[in-house]
Amino acid sequence: MKHKIKGDIINCNSSIWDFNYQMKSIKEDEDIDLSVNSYGGDAFLGIDICNTLKDHKGLVTVTITGMAASAASVICMGADKIRAHANTMLMVHNAQTFVAGDAKKLRKAADDVEKVSQAVLKSYTNRVDADTMKKLLDDETDLTAEEALKYGLIDEIIDAEPEEVESEIFENKAKAFNNKITAAVAPKQPISASASGIDENTLKQMFAEFKNEIKNELKPKEIVSDPVVPKQNLSSLFLHL
Repeated sequence: MKHKIKGDIINCNSSIWDFNYQMKSIKEDEDIDLSVNSYGGDAFLGIDICNTLKDHKGLVTVTITGMAASAASVICMGADKIRAHANTMLMVHNAQTFVAGDAKKLRKAADDVEKVSQAVLKSYTNRVDADTMKKLLDDETDLTAEEALKYGLIDEIIDAEPEEVESEIFENKAKAFNNKITAAVAPKQPISASASGIDENTLKQMFAEFKNEIKNELKPKEIVSDPVVPKQNLSSLFLHL
């Protein structure tokens, strides 16, 4: 089975709905090839998909094609093999929540979110020791593919261009990531003659003279060349470019 989970990790996401639908009909030992490109979302939905993949008897391969952040990185941990494109990223952090209320409710929410963070932590400890992983979660760590490989969070780096990530919940973060990959793969602009403040004909003449000087330097010493008219000192000219 080949499938792709993209966008926010929420139940109304069509890619997640399609994944759950396909999981009902595949053979228990069928191989799964799953691509992930998401900034995350619901922690428990991520844990559920992670465990669904982990319990599957067939070989499960996950490929990170852009960003696997938060709950999306938890999903990846359910795979037997995790691959990432060379210029993609993985982000991990503790559980977060939004809450309003009196002091008693706020204290309870803090206790509850710490428990959820413990559940999130256990999702990674089949690959990384608990102390190291807790530090990464506490620091809300963005990892390049090379760093993720170093920690053991992925198994293989593949060379390809990353995809942009879609998100409504984390719109600003998604835009920041997309801007990074756009800049990384953008073609370099050639430097034009006009940009240096020198017209094209002058530039051609300068390089022709420079080429002739090099030829003269390379001539065997025993060959006496015809006298040449002294030329402008090109080294001083180039210093003013």
